Order: sequence, then structure tokens, then C-alpha cells
Amino acid sequence: MKILFWFVIAGAAFTSTSSFTGYCYRHCCQRNSNQDANTILFCDNDIDDEVETTTDIYRPGSLMAATLQSGRVPYGEDSRKYRRTVFTAADWVKHRSKENDIASNLKGMFFSGIIRQLKEEVFLVSLVALTVVLWNDFLMDSFRELLEVPLPPLVLPAMPFTLCSPALGLLLVFRTNASYSRWLEARNTWAKIMAQSRNMIRMAATFTFAEKNDMESQKCIEYLACTIWLLSRSLMNDLSGMEDEVCYQKELKEVFPSNDLLIVKMCESSDRTMSALACCSHALDNIPIDEKRRVEIDKSLVLIGDYIGVCDKIYSSPVPLVYTRHTGRFLSMWMILLPSALYNSFLVPDDDFLKGLLIVPASAIVALFLFGIEELAIQLEEPFSILPMQNFCDKIRKSNDVLASWCGG
Repeated sequence: MKILFWFVIAGAAFTSTSSFTGYCYRHCCQRNSNQDANTILFCDNDIDDEVETTTDIYRPGSLMAATLQSGRVPYGEDSRKYRRTVFTAADWVKHRSKENDIASNLKGMFFSGIIRQLKEEVFLVSLVALTVVLWNDFLMDSFRELLEVPLPPLVLPAMPFTLCSPALGLLLVFRTNASYSRWLEARNTWAKIMAQSRNMIRMAATFTFAEKNDMESQKCIEYLACTIWLLSRSLMNDLSGMEDEVCYQKELKEVFPSNDLLIVKMCESSDRTMSALACCSHALDNIPIDEKRRVEIDKSLVLIGDYIGVCDKIYSSPVPLVYTRHTGRFLSMWMILLPSALYNSFLVPDDDFLKGLLIVPASAIVALFLFGIEELAIQLEEPFSILPMQNFCDKIRKSNDVLASWCGG
């Protein structure tokens, strides 16, 4: 009867947690839908139609806005496109506000894609902890009487875990730092690509119109601006995979409406970034300016080529797999054996009911945050799918148009 009672308690705990999570989500959605708020337009790259969400709380394109739109919390690969954060002044004000208190942080756990990604790991550790409690408190004595042989308890000394905890912490820290360094390098590289793209069109427009200001020169500058955008957009396409194909072709037709040959050649190219780089070089060569000034502009294009190589290095070379696998095995073994080491620490004197009961939630919480650190490193390791590259390309296109028109005026 005790064993049955424990299974009922465990099932009720898991059911209550799921029900409470669902209630929090429905309550939040209902509260936001009832507010008299401004309408925010949310548009995903894979969706042509814009979907209206009545809330002024969540940033358009954010994970929470996607949750309210789709009716579920995206996680795993589906959530990466909602992590392409671009802050505005209002976002920074909200980021510094007192809304990010303990209650908000704890409430946000129910909508965390990282936490939902770890449900299998946390469930396994919780199951191991429950097995340890059931065996030590009930099954061991029952089987000992039945088999009439001594059976050992599932208990381990805590000292080995204490000794190896610093090593595990260092592995996780190094793993996370390596992944964040990759994200930071990718972000800095795109910032340099944007800066050099602006430099190219600024110098080209200034030098060209200083020597010859006519309609033919204006068309050459406009075409160069389009090819500079094409270079960054093709790089984004190569770093995004097939999910970006429809949007890529659609944007090519918008920017080059009368150049079907270029669109076909770019779509059929085996290396679109290099094809765009060659196209940009030809456009620069056709500008009617002095050769020395052309060489000066070409220096920016050479730098962009170097930055493309940096992106390719990050994209094609992960953190050494031997390091990733060893860290994952170390953490998995450490967490699976941890409930056995925690058993003696959670014994409640003179209370048979509460004996070892707290091991299950304690182990689950430790697993949640330690596996969460590893999951953060995995999510950051390939940075391009969580960088707002579409926003970068749009900024390049917009700034080049402004520079071309201003310098030409």
C-alpha cells in the first residue's frame, strides 16, 4: 500500500505541474487579449501574411509574441527564429525597469523554451531520484524479507561529488564561454560587414558625383548599392539554409525587377556569396571614377571578403566535439548518480512519511539549471540562426539608398 501511495503522489505531482503550467499560459493569454492595447504586427520570414496580436507588452517577433500568436510555446529549433533580438529605446527602458523582479522571473519559467527543451533530462533525473527513495524506504526491506538475503541501499557518499564539482563547473563555464565567444565574433563580423558596405557606397557616390553628375552615373551608383545588398543577403542565405530560400528569391525580384538573368544566375549558383562578390566587383569596375579612388573603394570590398571567411569559419567549425561529448557525459553521469548521494542529507528524523521525499524536487531543480547551462552553450554555438541577419541586410539596403541619394544630391 505504501508503494502504491508513493506512485499516486508522484503522478499527482507531475499532473499538477502540467495543469498549473497550462493554467498560467491560458491566464496570461486571456489577460493580454482583454487589454485595450496597441496592435502589434508580427511577421515571420516563412509566412507571407501578417498576423495581428493585441498586446503592447511583448516585443514584435519575440518568443512571447510568438507564443500568443501560435497558442503554444515554441522551443528547440522552432524557437531559434524568435531569438533574433533587436532592441529599441523602448525595449531598453523596459529592460531596465523593475518588472524583472523575482516574481516575473519565476513566472517566465513556464514559458521558457530552454526549460521545455530539457523536459526529458529533468524527467529522467526525477525518475532516478524517485527510484532511489522507493528502493531505500520500501522495496529494499520487502525484497530482503522475501529473498532472505542482504540487499544494499542505493546510497553513495557525497565526498566524490564534492571533489568533482569544481571540475564539472569549469567544463560548463569553458563550454559556455566558448559558445558565447562564437556568438560575439559573429555579431562583430556582421557589424563590420555593415560598416564596410556603407563605406563603399559613401565613397563611390561621393567620388563619382564629384567628377561626373549625370543620369548614367546615378544608375551605376544605384546598381552598386543593390549589389552590395546582394552580397550581404546572399551571405545570409548561405548561413540560413533552405528555410530562407523563398524569402531570398522574393527579395531578389524586388531589388532587381528587370534583371531576370541575374536572378536566375544567382539562384542556380553553387556558391551564391562568391557569385554576389563577383557581381559587386563588376559593378564597382563600371563606375566612372579615377583608378586610385576605385582602388580605395575596393579595399572595403576586400575586407568584406575577409569577413565572409570569418563567418564561414564559425559556421563550418563547431566547438571540438570531443570537448562537447566529454562535458555531456560528465554532466549526465553526475546528475544520474546525484540522488543517491543526496539521500542521507534529506533524511527527516522520526518521520517515516517525509523520509527522502524532498530528493525528487531537489534533484529536478539541480538538473534543470545544470542541464540548462549546457543547453545555453548548445544554442549559442551556432550563432547565425539566432542573429537578426534579416535586420542587418535591411539596414544595409536602407542606409545605402540614403547615402546614394544624399551624396548624389
